Amino acid sequence: MFRKTLAVFGISLLCLTSVAFTQDAATQEEIDKLKQEIEDLEKRVMKNERKTALDRINFTGDFRFEMNSISSTYDDFFDGMQLQRMLVDTLFYFGATGMPPQSPEEVQGFIAQNYANYLYYLDNVVTFDWLKDVMGSFPPEMQQALLGQLLPYTYTPGYDYDNDILYTNRLRLQMDAKVSDSVDFSGRLSMYKVWGDSTGVQTFNGFSTSINIDGTTASVPNSDILRVERAYFTWHGPKFYLSIGRRPSTGGVPLNFRNDEPRGGSPLGTLVNFQFDGATFGWHISDTSTMRLCYGVGFESGWGNAENLKQPADRIKDASFLGLNWDIVNTEELFIQTTLMKAFDVTDGFGGLVVLPVDPVTGQDVPAPVVLRYAPTDNLGDISWASVVAVAHPGAFDVFGSLSYMESDPNDVTTPFGGLFSDPFQSPEKQDGYMYYLGARYNFANDKSKIGLEYNYGSEYWFNMAVAEDSMFAPKTSVRGDVWEVYFTHRITKNFILKLDYMKYNFDYSGSGWHLGAPQELDSTPILGFASPSDADRFLLGLQARF
Repeated sequence: MFRKTLAVFGISLLCLTSVAFTQDAATQEEIDKLKQEIEDLEKRVMKNERKTALDRINFTGDFRFEMNSISSTYDDFFDGMQLQRMLVDTLFYFGATGMPPQSPEEVQGFIAQNYANYLYYLDNVVTFDWLKDVMGSFPPEMQQALLGQLLPYTYTPGYDYDNDILYTNRLRLQMDAKVSDSVDFSGRLSMYKVWGDSTGVQTFNGFSTSINIDGTTASVPNSDILRVERAYFTWHGPKFYLSIGRRPSTGGVPLNFRNDEPRGGSPLGTLVNFQFDGATFGWHISDTSTMRLCYGVGFESGWGNAENLKQPADRIKDASFLGLNWDIVNTEELFIQTTLMKAFDVTDGFGGLVVLPVDPVTGQDVPAPVVLRYAPTDNLGDISWASVVAVAHPGAFDVFGSLSYMESDPNDVTTPFGGLFSDPFQSPEKQDGYMYYLGARYNFANDKSKIGLEYNYGSEYWFNMAVAEDSMFAPKTSVRGDVWEVYFTHRITKNFILKLDYMKYNFDYSGSGWHLGAPQELDSTPILGFASPSDADRFLLGLQARF
């Protein structure tokens, strides 16, 4: 009996021991699992702390590849540069003989016989001021007779231009940092180039985007150099803020819709697409309304231009900008913004680098094109702008409409390329222009695909600061004429985007994008300094990776 009881007790003890051991094993497994979770959590916390301590700048960005196909038509015109050359040559003949020539052939024969004197004349006598004085000394009827004699020799028949395929790469690196509770820093580095070209300087082709100036270096194809497109700090207060540096002044509303991007710049894209350095003082009127007073410098005359070596009468003033950007309403349903802006002491261009194929004073071909450091020579006057845009989101659509106005206040100054909206030998007068811009985009139910249609029209004297607009052929918002654009974007993945785009340009007047020279009607066989297209088609296929 004792043995039986002992056996039963042993079995029971064994069972209890087994249960206890099982419970201990389960508890230990849970403890080990909990320890592992704590270790993983510690690693994540340490990783975040390390990033906070060692990597205080948050980097994002995008890389974009595009294929462009461009075709354009140039109608008949008279070559203004050739006319300038023939005028200079004729004045050489007249000065040497005291008699007008019978024909341009006679002038060329005389030059061949007196070539050494001709070279001295070009290098030591001919300047634009001299040319203006000589022409001004002739009676108007003599000027007309001389130009009428030379003009037929400059006739250029129309032609087509095609670039079947043009590849580009663009890299943008966005930097953001929290300096303190009240100070933020933001910057963007950009590289934008055409395949096979990293020269950094283009040959002038008649479009304002072909001169490498401060306003275009990162937003128009340039080279494989990574440049500072934006860099500024913002000092916040409860209602007011101050921001200083290289401004976020490209890709403003409504140009962001066509690229499926958020608003890229503070000023309206209809007026400003121009990189510049300046300052903004902002006032948050309410949660849905912000007003900004903006100041910038487009040209600094006292740096890099040897101004200290010039006599006071030969020096020019800085070109500066002052503007008011007001987000009147900014909600998810409605956005209304207005920009009022004035450019003071506008110069005949901005400091930059360019390769000129033709001498603008003598009209002579440049035999061996070289890179020139361009510097403005005169202050042409002031230009004022006003623009308003309204954006709404009815249902699956995004729709917008914009109206812009421009007015010039010129000085009585002209240069080899002309005065403020006037030709070289004309006296500038006040001019005004306008542009309207309409668009709609449909968002498909899959939240991936969008299709849009846009139209804009610019009047005869319309001009805006849009040399950094990324439209490859020409800034569409600067066109004196109209532009149709239809595009399709599709998010292959959330951050990998396909874009198909077609743009149709119709130019009514020459000089789109220029404040120098008087617009000429393109259907009237005009005199043009450089050929100006009457229409163009651009097809685009792009892929963009955002990270």
